[in-house]
Amino acid sequence: MVHEAAPVYDALEIFVDRRVSALPVVNEAGKVVGLYSRFDVIHLAAQKTYNNLDVSVGEALRQRSLCLEGVLTCYPHETMEAVIDRITSEQVHRLVLVDEQHFPRGIISLSDILQALVLTPAGIDALNS
Repeated sequence: MVHEAAPVYDALEIFVDRRVSALPVVNEAGKVVGLYSRFDVIHLAAQKTYNNLDVSVGEALRQRSLCLEGVLTCYPHETMEAVIDRITSEQVHRLVLVDEQHFPRGIISLSDILQALVLTPAGIDALNS
């Protein structure tokens, strides 16, 4: 995760170091307020604002030309079917897994669902393929 006050540069470092494609954005209280993805970095390049990597992640999200309403979440108690339905209906690639207080616990992506439903039951280890 990344704090909304952190500079975009910090998010870029996390993308590279952790090999992830998206980060939950949290406020001072630690609650999820957004999602910053590699797509947002591409947006910076398209807007030719990539020379301003010290802008905060929160400000970068507010400057998006495609503004998404809130962040899409799911809860640990939800079924896989409910999560898949939400991803499909919202046409997104991932949901932020949050607890009942809206603190981030992880991200559920299309790759995770593929791993759980298809690859693992078939005895295929996607990480070593």
